Amino acid sequence: MDDGRPATGSGAWRVVVLTNIPGGRIYSLVDAVLRPLGHRVAGVLTSPGPKRRRSASYLGVVAAVPPGIDVIVSNHPDRWAAMLAPLRPDLIICGGMPWRIPPEVLALPRLGAINLHPALLPKYRGPAAIEWAFRNGDRETGFTIHRISPEFDTGAILAQARIPIDDGDDIDSLVAKFGPVLPGLLGQALDRVAAGDPGDPQDETGATYAGLFEDAWRRIDWTTPARTVHAQVRSWTGTRDIPKGAWGEVDGEPLLITRTRLLPTSATVPGDVPPGTALCRDGERVVVQCGDGPIEVVVWDRAEVSG
Repeated sequence: MDDGRPATGSGAWRVVVLTNIPGGRIYSLVDAVLRPLGHRVAGVLTSPGPKRRRSASYLGVVAAVPPGIDVIVSNHPDRWAAMLAPLRPDLIICGGMPWRIPPEVLALPRLGAINLHPALLPKYRGPAAIEWAFRNGDRETGFTIHRISPEFDTGAILAQARIPIDDGDDIDSLVAKFGPVLPGLLGQALDRVAAGDPGDPQDETGATYAGLFEDAWRRIDWTTPARTVHAQVRSWTGTRDIPKGAWGEVDGEPLLITRTRLLPTSATVPGDVPPGTALCRDGERVVVQCGDGPIEVVVWDRAEVSG
C-alpha cells in the first residue's frame, strides 16, 4: 500500500531517535547531521531502563530535546511499536538504549534501524564497551554504526572509525575524542542507508561481549601492578548505571578513588614498602605503593565504603 512517503533514498525522512545518553548528545548529533540533508527528527524515545540498569539519565534526554519534538518515556518495550507508529518513522537511529529493541519496532521504518556503538565491532558487543576497553588496557577503541538486528550489536556495519586511548584518558577525555569523528561517521552511514546498502556483515570470529562488571573488580588490590589499579579506577566510569571509581584502602583508610595517574617507570621506592602504603601526601595528591611501584591518586573521597 502507498502511504505517501518517498521511496528509499529520496525525499525528506522522518527519523525517530531512541536514546538514554544524558545531555541530549545523541539527539543533538542526529539533528545536526540530518538538517543539512533535508531530514528531521520526528520524535525521541527514552527510558529509565530495566531494574539492573536503572538510571536517571533519561531526564537529561527529556530536558535537552527542544519544544515541538515529541518525547516518549517508557519502560515497556512491548508497547513501543504502538507508541511510535503514529510518528511514521522512515528511519530509527538508536544510541545507548538499555533495552533490546523489539522486532515490531524494527519493522516500522521503511529504511530500517541503525545503532551507534562505542567500540570496534564485533569486539565489545554489549553495554560496557568503553569500560572493558579501559579494563583491558587497550591502546585504541572506536565507534561503529551498524544496522540493528535481533541480537545485541550484531548487525551489518555501515561505518566505523578508530580512536586512540592514551594512559591519561578517562571517560570524559575519550568521549571528547569521539565528538569530532561522529558527525562524519553518521553521514557515511546515512549515505549507505539512502543507497539501500545492507552494510558489511560482522566477522563472528572476532566477536566478544562487554557485559557489566562483577562487584569484586571495584575493590583495589594494591599488590597488583600500578597499571592494573589504573585500569580499575578509570573503568568505573560513572556513566548512566555504572558507578564512579574504585574502592581502595590506603594506610588503613578506605577511599573511593576516581582518578589516578601512572608515574614514570623510573619512579622507585624502597623495596620493603608494603603495597597500599601512602608514600607521600601533598594536599589532595597521594602517591600509593602498588605491587610493582607507585601510582598517583589524583581524585579521591573519604566517603564510607559501599557494598
